[in-house]
Amino acid sequence: MPTITITADYDCYMVYQEQAQAVYWKEATQATIRVGYEYPKDGYPTHYRGAWRFPLNNLPADATVTQVRRKYYCNGAGGASHLVDDHAYGSNGQEDPGADIGYPGYPNCASGNLYSDDSDEFRTTGEKWRTLGGSVCADVQAAKAAVNRFSLALHEEGDDDPYATIEALEAAGSNPPQLEITYTVPVVWGGSALPQLQMAKAVLGLYLPWSKRFPKFTPRIF
Repeated sequence: MPTITITADYDCYMVYQEQAQAVYWKEATQATIRVGYEYPKDGYPTHYRGAWRFPLNNLPADATVTQVRRKYYCNGAGGASHLVDDHAYGSNGQEDPGADIGYPGYPNCASGNLYSDDSDEFRTTGEKWRTLGGSVCADVQAAKAAVNRFSLALHEEGDDDPYATIEALEAAGSNPPQLEITYTVPVVWGGSALPQLQMAKAVLGLYLPWSKRFPKFTPRIF
């Protein structure tokens, strides 16, 4: 089955700071994406969630998605109890983190469909591939049809463990955030799209006896 690897075209992290009145903002030009918790920052508990946007231009419009994996490069390990959840950004990945500010961006990083739960992978550094589950295949297909992009988010379970850092697009390294999509497409036969079963029947027909394939041209003995 064909597979494509897509590099994100936008990333950021959303920030929530527990001041007397809640303060939210977005960081979209840093070299790393923060996911987790920091205290104190400017004297206040501060929480970070990450978001990524992937263009779907190279995914065929008639593709049936069978598997989705994401890759992030962790260059700063989180705390000893650090756990992360992968979500669709927003509700189903069709929302655009590039268009959002800190609020509703921060809640949008944890409100969408859940694709992976309580992973401890960011307790260590290195390249982190994860196969996403849940409704991700259907969500990618729907996002292709609706907005031609797909957005993912990552938050630390409880937002209460020291944050990990993930290499951002702005970094000078060679480990950009990526999405790997495996898919199938309808088989093209004779210039029209046919289901694979119909194609199989057509091919198998070539092995039928002459009399079955061309009954009008088969001599009849009386």
